[in-house]
Amino acid sequence: MTKEELFKDLKAKHPDWSDEQIWTQVSIMISAGASDGPISRGGADVNPTEEIIRIVLEKAKEWLFEILPDIFMKVADFFTELIDSLPDWAKNGLSYAFRLIARYFGNDNY
Repeated sequence: MTKEELFKDLKAKHPDWSDEQIWTQVSIMISAGASDGPISRGGADVNPTEEIIRIVLEKAKEWLFEILPDIFMKVADFFTELIDSLPDWAKNGLSYAFRLIARYFGNDNY
């Protein structure tokens, strides 16, 4: 699926999201599925360690910066917060990260 098709698919599923939010999700999804990355090499049995999550987020940042620099500028702080809080994810569980993401996307009820 191309990035444009993925954008359209996400837009249809989340019509209330802004374009910046959708492109952020596209960048994370594309980075997580990169053919040369550790996730694709590990297959379905990948354990989402702090290192793998950090790599996915860093690659998503790089992709956004290179492909959509205007949108990157709007979400750069979000990525920084996610990456900086990785130790908290381990301590408080993955639900901590979901709360950060939900707060960013405007769903404080998570």
